[in-house]
Amino acid sequence: MSQSGILPPVPGMEHMEPEQVPPTNPIQLIRVNATQKEVKMNMPTPFTGDRKKLEEFLIETDMYLTMNEDTYNNNNRQIIFALSFIKGGTAGSWKQSFWTQARENNNLGTWDKFKRALRESFSAPDKEGDAVTKMETETMSGQTANEYIKQFKIYVAESKVTQDRPLVEWFMKGLNTPLLDRILNLENPPTTIRGWYTTVSKMDNNGGEEE
Repeated sequence: MSQSGILPPVPGMEHMEPEQVPPTNPIQLIRVNATQKEVKMNMPTPFTGDRKKLEEFLIETDMYLTMNEDTYNNNNRQIIFALSFIKGGTAGSWKQSFWTQARENNNLGTWDKFKRALRESFSAPDKEGDAVTKMETETMSGQTANEYIKQFKIYVAESKVTQDRPLVEWFMKGLNTPLLDRILNLENPPTTIRGWYTTVSKMDNNGGEEE
């Protein structure tokens, strides 16, 4: 590590005068001497520590880095780019801790190890349990039937619950009362979760009449 305590410059910056290397601006550190113009696309949404948004942040970051792989062509540049979008909340504290340790070790590590460290710190500790809780509390309020069904299916996949009985009970709890009453008054109400998906979608889209 240099006497100034900063990490060595990314490749291509070794011959710059010290005063030309901004020690506290990660974005500038990445883009100095970049010969390839970056592809214009949406930047990653800043990550503040919300566990539910971690995978979205990593996907958006990976997409941006992939589209601009000529610029972000090594681990240092990829990691520093990602760090520049981690700010505020618990994520801000995590970034400070990561950066301090990286400077002490004189090594940022690899992009894959960086993503693994983020997941270990911010992934939901009980994803399956969280999904069950969401199924128990999710409602149709403010949503169409198809939107509610789509979101419920995501929770089902995350929960890994496969039995119809609990799924049907949770799904029914989220329906608005008039729609639920109409379905329960059918001659043959659905008995499986797939049947409920189909019936709710048809009745809601057809103004209450099942085809």
